[in-house]
Amino acid sequence: MSERAAGDGGRPSVRPTDERMREHGLLLVVRFLALVRIGRSYRIGNQVFARQVGSFLDTLKPVFEEAPEVVLVAVENDLYLNGVRIPVKAANLRFHRSMIEELQRRGIAGVRIQPGLTAEELEKFFGLFLQPHIHHGPGLLEASLAEGITRILPAVHASTQSDGEEDAFTPHAFETWSARGPAEDFGAPADEPGAGGGGTAPSPGVRPAARKTYSLAMQGARSLLTTTALQGGVELRHAKRVVQPLIDGAFSDEPVVMGLASLSHHDEYTYAHSVNVCIVAVTMGQALGLERRALADLGVAALLHDVGKAAVYDRIHHPLEAFDDEERGLAERHTVEGAKLIARSTTLSPTTLHCMRAALEHHAARPGNSGGWCYPALPAGWTVSHLSEIIAAADAYVSLQMHRSERGQQTTPFEALGMVLGPLAGRFDPAALWALVQSLGFYPPGQVVELDDDRQALVLAPNPRDLERPHVRVIADASGVPFSPAEAKELKPLPPERHVRRALRAEEYPRIPGAAAA
Repeated sequence: MSERAAGDGGRPSVRPTDERMREHGLLLVVRFLALVRIGRSYRIGNQVFARQVGSFLDTLKPVFEEAPEVVLVAVENDLYLNGVRIPVKAANLRFHRSMIEELQRRGIAGVRIQPGLTAEELEKFFGLFLQPHIHHGPGLLEASLAEGITRILPAVHASTQSDGEEDAFTPHAFETWSARGPAEDFGAPADEPGAGGGGTAPSPGVRPAARKTYSLAMQGARSLLTTTALQGGVELRHAKRVVQPLIDGAFSDEPVVMGLASLSHHDEYTYAHSVNVCIVAVTMGQALGLERRALADLGVAALLHDVGKAAVYDRIHHPLEAFDDEERGLAERHTVEGAKLIARSTTLSPTTLHCMRAALEHHAARPGNSGGWCYPALPAGWTVSHLSEIIAAADAYVSLQMHRSERGQQTTPFEALGMVLGPLAGRFDPAALWALVQSLGFYPPGQVVELDDDRQALVLAPNPRDLERPHVRVIADASGVPFSPAEAKELKPLPPERHVRRALRAEEYPRIPGAAAA
């Protein structure tokens, strides 16, 4: 609650907290610029630089006593610390201008700092920050994540617009944070092809930044979706911070990374499933031309689409194919329970409504489709929202690979895509299916394929100019003998003289060097 007192004419007086934050902001800008200046003259790790690092960390301490994080960003020609505008005076004008220029030079809005930042991590960050010709914009974020930096990261975007449930100042697009029980997945009935097994390790062959982004998104999902967190209320601002780096990835050349290692714990499956659906849905939304605000709503709704399972999971004790009538009814209720939980836990806003609809509608039947297991039964004339249509298709594609069953463990990305486009296609909006293919290509990331020269390759990412010629890493020779990591050659994309002969089944996959550690 803000500390406010009635001032003259009913205007609120200056909050003491804001006054202190302005003072902290002025000093923080000076200390930050001192690090930049000294870093240009002395090697990182030098004693002179180390002293400046210590001074900067000391400057952070009083801010952390009043706030859970430090967010220093520029919006147009103003600097803000945790949403409080830092005043411009004659004495600090040159620092103000220099700070904005340094941020603009790197194509970022500012930095976000978490408690626990160490001198070592700060020095590692500045080693990248002081190379703007190499690390710029989202590239600086990727490089930081790849180096294992998590407590100080660049803010790629900042906005002063309010989304209803948030404060008037909301920095956007910072870092990512990012088994179920025997019957956790209610999306692919056992009598339909491909109910399949999942995980958290991203596909081998993706860049370290993508692996780090996925790992941090998992951490964010964990903090959002634990039973305790859900009981305390769904934090949409936190959810937006989890999904923003995934949105950045949709605009970059990152592959669609899904975690598909074996999972046995209910919660870990839930987090991985939610993150994977979010990644695929956001990539689909970008293919459909959604702008960033709509993508943020889509990503949050995808991350929270299955929150209702927390209300029914403990009462389901059999695998999907062995449901009794009570368990089947409980499974169908998770959509309604999810919408109710979101409605109870958040302030009403457009984002909240998108999340409620996605939780309710992602298994609902489309008009004219009466086949399969669809729920809940929606009133006549009800139209499923466009965001829910996207999430429904993404959820099905992910579920077919991640459902914990022997069949599911053998379901490849190519087979899952084929099921969604084939036997299950009537369930989904044609535009969503088009976006799914545009996002994944004909041979989705993670699929192992056989080339026309008999070599085997791992698909890394789709090629938007030719979906039949994805970006691949050649992983085995014509005899099926795997190459070492040093020998594996990347073809981005597959050249015109080469083509994919076929997608391999799971039992045909070679043992990929380094796959276990990915």
